[in-house]
Amino acid sequence: MINRKYYILIILCCFTSCEKDFLNVVPDNIATIDLAFNNRATAERFLSTCYTYIPEHAHIEQNFSLIAGDEIWYYAENDFYMNNETSFRIAKGLQNSSSPYLNYWEGGRGAPHSLFVGLRDCNIFLENLISVPGLEEEERQRWLAEVKVLKAFYHFWLLRMYGPIPIIRDNLYVGASLEESQVARNSVDEVVDYIVELIDEVIASEALPGIINYIYTEQGRITLPAAKAIKAKALVLAASPIFNGNTDFSELIDSEGNHLVNQTYDENKWVKAKDALFDAINEAHSNGHGLYEFTDQVPINGDINDVIRQELTQRAGITDPFNKGIIWAFEPAWTGDLQQWSQPRWTADHQALFNYTKKSHAPTLNMVETFYTKNGVPINEDISWDYDNRFNITSTNENDEYHKYYIENDYSTAKLHLNREPRFYSTIGFDGGKWFSLETTNVEQIPHLNAKAGAPSGKNGFEIYSITGYFAKKLVHFENIISLQGSTIKGYSFPIIRMSDLYLNYAEALNEIKSAPDNEVYEFIQAVRYNAGLDDGGDILNTWAQFSNNPNKPTTKEGMRAIIQQERMVELALEGYRYWDLRRWKLAEDYFSRPIRGWNIFRSDVEGFYEVENIYYRNFLKKDYLWPISQNELLRNPNLIQNPGW
Repeated sequence: MINRKYYILIILCCFTSCEKDFLNVVPDNIATIDLAFNNRATAERFLSTCYTYIPEHAHIEQNFSLIAGDEIWYYAENDFYMNNETSFRIAKGLQNSSSPYLNYWEGGRGAPHSLFVGLRDCNIFLENLISVPGLEEEERQRWLAEVKVLKAFYHFWLLRMYGPIPIIRDNLYVGASLEESQVARNSVDEVVDYIVELIDEVIASEALPGIINYIYTEQGRITLPAAKAIKAKALVLAASPIFNGNTDFSELIDSEGNHLVNQTYDENKWVKAKDALFDAINEAHSNGHGLYEFTDQVPINGDINDVIRQELTQRAGITDPFNKGIIWAFEPAWTGDLQQWSQPRWTADHQALFNYTKKSHAPTLNMVETFYTKNGVPINEDISWDYDNRFNITSTNENDEYHKYYIENDYSTAKLHLNREPRFYSTIGFDGGKWFSLETTNVEQIPHLNAKAGAPSGKNGFEIYSITGYFAKKLVHFENIISLQGSTIKGYSFPIIRMSDLYLNYAEALNEIKSAPDNEVYEFIQAVRYNAGLDDGGDILNTWAQFSNNPNKPTTKEGMRAIIQQERMVELALEGYRYWDLRRWKLAEDYFSRPIRGWNIFRSDVEGFYEVENIYYRNFLKKDYLWPISQNELLRNPNLIQNPGW
């Protein structure tokens, strides 16, 4: 395992300059660098240092995509129990250029590091791992390959945030002048080409393993499927509307008059993305990856039935750290904290142990409405689903087999919660919804949530509550036990890249290069939908023809594009993908400018609770598609230009 304790080693302090010119990547303290590579142990510590710059993906500030969009909302920025004045302020539309939140350019305001410093440390490693006593050549080549992929990933992370960035190909020599250190921004296409170049070098070297054989000591290390997936995702980003013919960025021009974001749409970018995705998927398949299915036995009376097994296919697909559906995940350091903020309450022990059950990582009504009906089509398209009255109150009965393991019998709840697809019940906890865990004695006695004011999962007091009335079930490990007799929070490595992500990206790329979708487009989205329990006995075409008020939607390029986009928002819900996807599709201005909605969590009665409340209004502007560079950085480096609108 890449151990983050190495982050505090003196070695890192020596290599990471404290000066604020973050693009002045001249290595300092040369004598100390030499010491770092005089034996295998110290060189391996430096390798670990290169990994420490990966943002922790279960950390709601470092991985701001978890809450900076419209999927999740919190009751407050700051109180006795929590302090998030960074990513939550971005969600509220409060980003600024004087001191930007989540400043991965310089480090600070929620970003634990400057990724440019991380790139410098990667370059130091690549330049100095030459002849290390005790290090075999095969292992040396593997380490070099890993760090090249980390360089590619850090460039990719910065590209998603800032658009055009300076490429940090090499560190400057010690005697470099001030002018030489004041680098300019490269174009998006140049950055993507460099990411591809790095990973192609790694592929050609054949130095990376296909799988991690020692999962308890090397978990999170880069593999060949992960490397190819990063390459593919960079090419998807380059092909997407945000960077492919986006005239909104026409003013991003370098000193020679060249556009930093290409102004003419190029379909060939999708062809490159398609080819890279095909290669990444095949590489993943050849190394045992695929869509995850839960097949384990569960230690409860009578085991589980097919309904709960389908639910756990979705939930454990995130929380089972070694499952075949995860291509790359890194470290479980913060998942316990995220789970505690997502965990609701249904017992007296849960209420007593409130630090384990903070129930505040709250999915929004905006997100809840994204899930399909049980027929596999959007709720506003299903001809058998009462969309106009979806907020009305109803209840289930004992003869209702479909909801038996999803919703408490004879419980008053919103129509919105009935007749939804299995992923809805796997992902979202709600008032009246059942919550399976190892606290369940058997599947016939699954406890349910009561989210009304004064109830165990409802608002009690002024702190720690779900502002929307919903809970992030998908993020909580089903093996967690919260009890006064002993509690267990089972950590897991939060996924960075999943197989279903690649499948859906591949379907997207194919759809963009064809005049109309065909079986090749349908194949991989169909696999995801079958795995989610949809289209049973049929396919996506039959489903739309039978249940949708827009039956020809999957037969057109535009219709299939919308289907793929919604499928990604459902399949990858609450994992941060929605934030990045809506930005690269240039749909964030629409989605993120809608009011954040939830139920009236201040009411304890059924009629009062099921009133839709607008919790927050924001405007997502065109400038919000790219992060601002701080004003201080622009003053230090006159060769940099600011992003539009900032």
